[in-house]
Amino acid sequence: MAKEFDEILESVGSYGYYQKWMILIFFMPISFFVGFTMNLMLFQVVVPDHWCYVPGRENTTLSPKEWRALTLPRAIESEKYSSCLMYKGEWSEDDGANYTVTNETQECISGWQHDLSQFTTTLSTAYEWVCEREIYSQHVLSITMAGNTVGTFLFPLLADKYLGRHSVFFLTLAIHIVFTLPYCWVSNIGLHLTLRFFQGLSFESNYLMPYTIVLEVVSPDHRALVIMLSFISWTFGMCFTALVAWLIPNWQYLALISCLPSLLGFLYWRYLPESPRWLLSKGRLGQCVDILLEIARENGKEGVSRRNLEEELKHLTLTQQEEMPFTQALAYPKLRLRAILVFLMMYSVFVVYGILLLGINVMPSNYFLSHFILSISELPSNFLGWIITHYLGRRFMCWFTYILLAVFSVAATFCTQDEWLLLIVLAMAKLLATQGLYVIFVLASEIFPTPVRTSGIGLTIVFGMLGMVVCPYVLNSGLGATFQYWVMAGLSLMSLLLSLPVPETIGLPLPQTFQEAENLGAGRPLSAWIHHWNKNEYPTPSPLHLLPDHQQELKELNPKKPFVQ
Repeated sequence: MAKEFDEILESVGSYGYYQKWMILIFFMPISFFVGFTMNLMLFQVVVPDHWCYVPGRENTTLSPKEWRALTLPRAIESEKYSSCLMYKGEWSEDDGANYTVTNETQECISGWQHDLSQFTTTLSTAYEWVCEREIYSQHVLSITMAGNTVGTFLFPLLADKYLGRHSVFFLTLAIHIVFTLPYCWVSNIGLHLTLRFFQGLSFESNYLMPYTIVLEVVSPDHRALVIMLSFISWTFGMCFTALVAWLIPNWQYLALISCLPSLLGFLYWRYLPESPRWLLSKGRLGQCVDILLEIARENGKEGVSRRNLEEELKHLTLTQQEEMPFTQALAYPKLRLRAILVFLMMYSVFVVYGILLLGINVMPSNYFLSHFILSISELPSNFLGWIITHYLGRRFMCWFTYILLAVFSVAATFCTQDEWLLLIVLAMAKLLATQGLYVIFVLASEIFPTPVRTSGIGLTIVFGMLGMVVCPYVLNSGLGATFQYWVMAGLSLMSLLLSLPVPETIGLPLPQTFQEAENLGAGRPLSAWIHHWNKNEYPTPSPLHLLPDHQQELKELNPKKPFVQ
């Protein structure tokens, strides 16, 4: 009899044609379009250069450049025209042909003009969210991330407890469409932010559901590869965003385009299966067996019968814990500590990543090139992340990544005067920040048991989204051009310290129960460097040896009686 679900999965094929189809035809396209959709928002809220509109130039022979020099004050250090102030002036009363300018300044009274060399329209230019109202664009980002935070908390719980991964995935696609379409024509800031909040509910969850489904039907040795492929797809989606925004520099069109992937996602309705692990945790053995037989058939596994699978699954249900909420994890001290550490790591690294993601104005002369370079810099991180975690281990990945991330964050403070040098340094930092997120995703996928795995990963992302909420305000804190880079360095070092007590999970099966999650990494000392070539020297103890002492004694006294954890 199989002692855990991974053994049953191995019998039907844990990385065959079925899994490869799921990854290539379903998961990678979804990852691509989620990355594409989320990043479209960045180009909608760009605030291009703007200045006061002073009417009357048409009555003079001055060029636009000369008129600005006459009517607008300029900063002494940068020689840049003021965005929010203009000189007081008046036309002569006798012939109305002369315009007299004083040294007094005043706020813009006739609206603004905008630099339209890169965008035909953004939220800022369409609704004049400039000067004291420029913060509205920051609110759009933060409120969307706040909705993302709430949705990433609620939907995984809903998926684990009631609806499953399949139904919640399509629910989030519908939510994105329903709340995106109205805000394209809403200028009222309160209503616009409300719609943005509800639209943000779907972000991450419409990635997290297929992520969990796929991860739960592949072997432990291929989990890191699957995550790498999803990150690669996400990176290409981000790069594609820059191209589409360059071709269609209109915020309303970009918002409408973001609905197309969600509409196309419904094509998967008939073909996307539910997670067999989740079905097993809910006692729906018939449906679980149906999917496992489909996996065996697609993978060309012979000799797999419904009767044998039913017997194996019934045996597993005898040792499976009763359904419990995520709060039950608090009763397991090791699992509780690991969850807290992973949550805080995700918060810290997401703040760093968010600062780099939202900083597309690193090269204000070309937002599209700036975003593309910062996005494509993530691509090597996907390969490096997989290679390091697969061969050198998760813990080594943490140490290597967070130390270097802190180094490049500090280096950025010395590069603020050189646009290209700063872009290169920040590209390296974004590569490392992506690696830092990658290893946290791997850890979150491996430390939580099946009944609450989606909830656990979701809560991990929730903490990340809480970090994203504060990023716009860190970037616009007014505390100096280097403030955000010192924040990045400090949080990187904090992530390093948080990762030290996390156990090495390389090569371990996914825990199916709370007790298995509590005992994860037993026999693997924190002081040992466990990697691909020595992981078998630290074998996973059998379930019998992992039982609490009093239950172990009962098992030994009555070995024939099935034990229910």
